[in-house]
Amino acid sequence: MGKKHSTLSGEHLERLRSKTQFSDEEIQKWHDIFKKDCPSGKMSRSKFEELYCSYFPDGDAKKFARHCFRTFDKNNDGTIDFREFLCSLSIISRGSQEEKLKWAFSMYDIDGSGTINREEMLEIVRAVFKVAGRTKVKLARDESTPERMAHKIFSLLDSNKDGNINEAEFVAGAKQYPTFMKLLENPSCM
Repeated sequence: MGKKHSTLSGEHLERLRSKTQFSDEEIQKWHDIFKKDCPSGKMSRSKFEELYCSYFPDGDAKKFARHCFRTFDKNNDGTIDFREFLCSLSIISRGSQEEKLKWAFSMYDIDGSGTINREEMLEIVRAVFKVAGRTKVKLARDESTPERMAHKIFSLLDSNKDGNINEAEFVAGAKQYPTFMKLLENPSCM
């Protein structure tokens, strides 16, 4: 009682440290923020969308936030607990390029089938364009609409031309496509 924050147990802190790239102090700070926003210890999809959208005031990030939420909610229970939140945040903010690309693949793979089809690609690219809103930059003609960009990305990443992109194709192809890498790193950069 009387403490400004709820302290994580040493065991819990150790587990989180082993699964993330955050220090004990950073974990505690994120925990305090999470508990302030989600006193129940669970973040609902609507709360996630509200917080996510506040970071992109020039666009409509709600649809993109829904897809992002899905990748955070590892146990598919409709909420994000602190462990799920911190592990995903660690990948997004401090993960290797490979880890970030695998995380992005899981977002693009909407149905969880292990592959991305053209419809899934278009769905995410449309959501990214909405996030960008009015802050659009000049894009090449073949990237100027969600449909054109999705088609170009899909064509470049589907290396075996089977109509689906698996994780290996996604990771390898994304590394060779600077515009797509920029899009993955910051969806508001469009």
